[in-house]
Amino acid sequence: MKPNLIIYGIGSMAQTYASYLQDFYNIVAFTVESSIKNSDHYNDLPLIEFEKLTDKFPPERHKLIVAVGYIEMNQIRTRIAWQAKQQGYQLISYFDPSVKKHNKVSLGENSVIFEHSSIHCNSKIGHNVFISSGVHIGHDCEIGDNVWINSGVCLAGGVKISNNTFIGMNATVSHNVTIAENNFIGAATLVNNNTQIDSVIVAPAGELLPMNSQTFLRFSKVMNNV
Repeated sequence: MKPNLIIYGIGSMAQTYASYLQDFYNIVAFTVESSIKNSDHYNDLPLIEFEKLTDKFPPERHKLIVAVGYIEMNQIRTRIAWQAKQQGYQLISYFDPSVKKHNKVSLGENSVIFEHSSIHCNSKIGHNVFISSGVHIGHDCEIGDNVWINSGVCLAGGVKISNNTFIGMNATVSHNVTIAENNFIGAATLVNNNTQIDSVIVAPAGELLPMNSQTFLRFSKVMNNV
């Protein structure tokens, strides 16, 4: 029999988590705080006020996961996870079956790793961590708590990602680099030096050329024939 699970959240992440977890858990309800509850049902399941959750779904018979995005640099997800633990709920974690997990890899509670990622040996992943699809984590990496890592990110060996950090799609962190706390690393950004607390590192956006796509293709064809 599959364990009973409650998902905190009513946004796109809650639906995404449900689609991944439904094969492994019996999802019985969703929950949010009363200040943002807007209905009695969500995704065809009961939507319960978080403040009253223990009355209807006692923690000794239900597990919980917090499916909230990186709002306020992951602070909301962190706060809800802490409150759920105080109420007695066990916070689950999820390794997608396709994830290649090597020796001596650890994963904290309320953390998820989506499909086709690779985690090399001796790497440690903290609590309340979200790792999206197609992420590479090299050997001896250390990922702190409350970290958000988007698809296509590549961490070389020996990288340290400190707490409350966001890393955008297809970013790369070089070998033995330490990312300090509360960093925002933009999409497609290369980080090859240690950072400071509260840093923002963003690669330039792609250039908008002063021509339409048909003209560009004709120009490219001429250049390639030179």
